[in-house]
Amino acid sequence: MSDQTKRILLGVLLIAAGGFFLLQQIVDIPFGGLFIGFMFGLAGGVFLYFLIQDRTKWWAAIPGFTLLGLGALIALSSLFPEMGRRFGGSVFLAFIGLGFLVVYLLQKTQWWPIIPAGVLFTLAVVAGLRGGELGGAVFFLGVGATFALLGLHPMGKKDKWPWIPAGICLALGVLILVLSGALVGTVAGWIWAGAFLLVGGYLVVRAMVKKE
Repeated sequence: MSDQTKRILLGVLLIAAGGFFLLQQIVDIPFGGLFIGFMFGLAGGVFLYFLIQDRTKWWAAIPGFTLLGLGALIALSSLFPEMGRRFGGSVFLAFIGLGFLVVYLLQKTQWWPIIPAGVLFTLAVVAGLRGGELGGAVFFLGVGATFALLGLHPMGKKDKWPWIPAGICLALGVLILVLSGALVGTVAGWIWAGAFLLVGGYLVVRAMVKKE
């Protein structure tokens, strides 16, 4: 980064800081929190700037999106406190997951970013649900789907091990979802009931035909 670019960035930062604090004097809005969020977002933007300049610096996506997520969390909590308490964790986790997703998109030969990306996106959904049995079901279903995607990856087609945790987690997720009663009286509940009956009936009939 040249000295001229550094001076421009510093100037922009000072102008933004002055603007935030000036607005705070005029309008009764917590611009202090917004400024802190802006600072974290700016730091994340610096990492992403280097990533755009050189795609081989794929690692910059992780701190870049993490800092952007932290800035978004602080800004959301400052402007909408109730929404920040309800969905702030989901926003932050989703941004981190997005960083790993970008790493995978830049390095598609590398399969490992799929796991943290899928788990973090799943945790983002669970955080929004505030736990409970439904949250547990969503967690296992999300992790199972993550390993299933890994199984569809060229690595997974060669090494079949991702389908083992995928099957276990998906089965646990469906079991928890059914036993929790969350699907009672819903269309999804009827679909799952019909699916279990069809699959179970198919396995029984197939076993009896083979025996004969």
